[in-house]
Amino acid sequence: MTFTPNQPDHQRAFGFQPPTTRAIPSLMPARFGPNLVGSLWACAGIVAGSLGPWTSSSALDHSGIDECGVITLLLAMGAVTALIAIMVRDVTPDMKNHCTGPLVGIAVLIVAVGNAATIVGRSAEVAGHTTGPSIGWGLWVVIVSAVILCITSSTVAHLIRFQAAMITRS
Repeated sequence: MTFTPNQPDHQRAFGFQPPTTRAIPSLMPARFGPNLVGSLWACAGIVAGSLGPWTSSSALDHSGIDECGVITLLLAMGAVTALIAIMVRDVTPDMKNHCTGPLVGIAVLIVAVGNAATIVGRSAEVAGHTTGPSIGWGLWVVIVSAVILCITSSTVAHLIRFQAAMITRS
């Protein structure tokens, strides 16, 4: 119990502490805020691409859900959860979910590029013309969004590690 001058006796008797003036943490630290927003938009791109067509042919299109889009969709939702947790929490040295975004980006990239290679491998060359399925726009969106997620979330992870190291030193 501390004594504060000008504090009424009834507050002093029950150990009332006057409210302190401390800074309220912002929802998103300004230094890595744009990269967090970019990571969230990349996750939205992965979700949209996972629902879009991954294979297009003259007969029909196959959506990502028919292929491995369910995997990329679930990975993107996990990354969104981790990124939102980073956004609303203070950066502390014990923060462990800062590597989720880059790892999800790499995993989605592996799944998407593997599916793209499989789709390209299904095509055949007949009389000098390539026939067969081609890569649909959904898979292209997933690949590009996964690369963006890797870059932006890696930047966020690096800045969090740097800020946590600065907190630990002080």
